[in-house]
Amino acid sequence: MGSGRLRYDLESHPPLPVLVGSVAQHMGLMAVTLVFPLLVAQAAGVDAEMQRRYLDLAMLAMGVATLFQCWGRPILFLPRTGCGYLLPAVFTAAYLPAALYAARAGGLEAVAGMTIAAGLAEVLFSRVMHRVRPFLPIEIVGLVVMLIGIILGVVAIKLMVGYSQSMAQVTLTGTGGAVAGLAVMIALAAWGSPPLRAMAVLAGLAAGSAVHLALGFGAPRPEVSVKPLLELIRWPLVVPSFSVGLLPGFLAGALACILRSFGDMVASQRANDPQWRRPDYANIEAGVLADGLGTLFAGLIGTMGLNTYSASVGLSVATEVKARRVGLGVGLGWIALAFIPGSSVAVMAIPRPVLGAALLFASAFIVLSGISILGQRMLDARRTIVVGLGFLVGISFDEIPDFYARVLSESARELVTSSLVLGLFTALALNALFRIGAVKSHRLVWSPAEGHAALHQFLMDAAAADGARTEEVGRIAQIAEEFATAAPSLAEGQVEVTTRFDEFVLDVSFAWAGGALQPGPAPSFDTGVDEDAMLNGITFHLIQRLADRTHRRTLPDGRQELRCEVDQ
Repeated sequence: MGSGRLRYDLESHPPLPVLVGSVAQHMGLMAVTLVFPLLVAQAAGVDAEMQRRYLDLAMLAMGVATLFQCWGRPILFLPRTGCGYLLPAVFTAAYLPAALYAARAGGLEAVAGMTIAAGLAEVLFSRVMHRVRPFLPIEIVGLVVMLIGIILGVVAIKLMVGYSQSMAQVTLTGTGGAVAGLAVMIALAAWGSPPLRAMAVLAGLAAGSAVHLALGFGAPRPEVSVKPLLELIRWPLVVPSFSVGLLPGFLAGALACILRSFGDMVASQRANDPQWRRPDYANIEAGVLADGLGTLFAGLIGTMGLNTYSASVGLSVATEVKARRVGLGVGLGWIALAFIPGSSVAVMAIPRPVLGAALLFASAFIVLSGISILGQRMLDARRTIVVGLGFLVGISFDEIPDFYARVLSESARELVTSSLVLGLFTALALNALFRIGAVKSHRLVWSPAEGHAALHQFLMDAAAADGARTEEVGRIAQIAEEFATAAPSLAEGQVEVTTRFDEFVLDVSFAWAGGALQPGPAPSFDTGVDEDAMLNGITFHLIQRLADRTHRRTLPDGRQELRCEVDQ
């Protein structure tokens, strides 16, 4: 077993072998998503030569979109663009149903035009995200991350066993290589030395492919023509066209991509910050902007939309290589491959079952990340219903597809394209419904003679009802405990305690008749010192350190008020 830890953090400079190996791992894992634009090109009925050119542009789009996302700084006249984490961009199933329908109805021209519209929608949404934060609470983000991990895991297992809906029975062709590759990944991640852990997926891909070929299955041969000589990408392939009738499907895909990228960025923030407490919304807005720009660029050059890649988050956590330079290397790598004719065929020649093993390995870390995000919240009955029903209704989409095919109208089927979209829409609708008439504040008339226990129980009940974060509730409870120690010497009678918890701030205020809680004399052993004033001053100092902001004032009726705010 290896000893010690070898981590490459966000702004670290991994040595060249680790950098190149990590870039290769992520690119290998991303390669499977090139199937989506290939399916779209085939649905449009174009010939093999056009399919090859389409995949060249698809690789260029992946590279540019990845650079947007991993940049994390201003670009020319644009504000901060990209989350700045190791979070590549890939083609996504969120746009696939709408893109396939558009390709059959209007050709690649319609796919390009509607992809431009979807990218613009994401860009515009990134500018107003701060206004809709109450409708995107962290528990829905955790649900999305967990669903993504489960969906990717199921897809991975299907790839490993060679399952498809058209098959009468499952055949295990190629599964031996997939199992061998997965075994290598697990062994190196669990027991390998630090350098080997960083290369676990690459070693697994290599070992699995070798076993796959040794068993005589060979490599897949995509129906794409190959040019032997180097040539520049020829662009444009098509002139974009627009159709209002195709817009709903692409807008639904854009919304799903926004929430998925939201979840991926929160997972990346947690992975890169051991002291993570709450989402960095400025970072998320920059990331959604980059996601929209990547999709906009893809539409402008004629391909379908992209989204952040959850599997890469899991891979970076598993290998402990989180350096942003790896993401930039991945983007440059795809751009370089785009200008090498035939490279798409070579990339897609990695056996599908072996790619499934790598995807399954990364999915395990994504599921755990989603569960961890959900654990940040104190879930009351309303939030439990939002998360639970969103999850159960979402996974039912794949379990009873015939039911939804019969029940949903054609326009609804264009919107609800996957279990992730159905689960997300269900959770969003329930969250919006439960916000109607929700209690915004809680009030308690508390007597200092009752002691801290009654005050503590009131705060716990209020926090659970409002779904506050566990860590921040702990700080509020400490503030209340400190106040309870000073209250007997301050309050002349009862204390009115009011709480207001929302997505941004936990707010607790104390109002009482009597003396004000304020800074006191410096601690001293002198006999003439006012001990109550000194102890109350220490209490006030501790409360200031626990709270992010404190406000003191005298109310119009002469009572004193102390209000404490804790950000969440």
